[in-house]
Amino acid sequence: MKTSSKQIDVYQIVTDLIIEKLENGIIPWQKPWNDYGPAMNYVTRKPYRGINQLILNGLHKRPFYLTFQQAINLGGSVKKGSKSIPVTYWNILYREAGTHRNISASEAQKLPHDQVDRVAFLKYYRVFNIDDVQNVTYDIPEPEVGQSDFNLELCDEVIRNMPLRPEIRHERNEAFYHPMEDYINMPEIGRFQCPEMYFSVLYHEAVHCTGHFTRLNRFDQKQISAFGSEFYSKEELTAEIGAAFLNNYTGIMNEQSMDNSAAYIQGWLKPLKNDKKFIVETAAKAQKAVDYILNQGS
Repeated sequence: MKTSSKQIDVYQIVTDLIIEKLENGIIPWQKPWNDYGPAMNYVTRKPYRGINQLILNGLHKRPFYLTFQQAINLGGSVKKGSKSIPVTYWNILYREAGTHRNISASEAQKLPHDQVDRVAFLKYYRVFNIDDVQNVTYDIPEPEVGQSDFNLELCDEVIRNMPLRPEIRHERNEAFYHPMEDYINMPEIGRFQCPEMYFSVLYHEAVHCTGHFTRLNRFDQKQISAFGSEFYSKEELTAEIGAAFLNNYTGIMNEQSMDNSAAYIQGWLKPLKNDKKFIVETAAKAQKAVDYILNQGS
């Protein structure tokens, strides 16, 4: 059942779930894969996106989920005592500029863009893992144990087909995005322990470059260089989450580059506890960046 965001603080619910993972030593944006693939709705087979990936991926062995009504429609029932998980979505409220009169989406489409105010607000509904739904025979092929989905050609294709891709240089033994000159520098691929690590780092920098004004216009060109600022922290996490989404898309499962130290975890717990919208908004920006890189609609 859908719950009004006016009654429940959705941002706080989601943030608390991410904080709980971090406090248990689980960094949800570092290992988003599963032997069965990304978390998805069992009926639609559509993978969850954005913040929902961070909440659901890795949460259960079989990452397939059902709403209460979907479980009933399949002839099943939720096991007593089972815990549901929130899945968020954005709802848009349209208002006529000036009069502030609420209008429908179809009415909004007929008006000039500057005559419509759009207000997005977060809502959610709840889902159950399929292992908490009984009396249903599931059609899920068992994954091949140890089978890697890593695809080197796909990794290269992601970057090669990126719209308005900046120049990728290999001039210095450092990985960074230069916002003023709009280029990415990477160490040569042979300097990495494996190709997966090279592309994982490259994806991080590619997400950064989507913030350029010629792409998603996420930041002022000088902002990203303000090391230690609030903007810098958000931008860094946007790049980390976006790279994790792209790693999942291409089958990269390189655990050697992960940092799960106590200091790293504490570094992210502070902004999450201080700003309940931090992780939700950051994950949304990361998803938008990934959609741009893959040239996909939202």
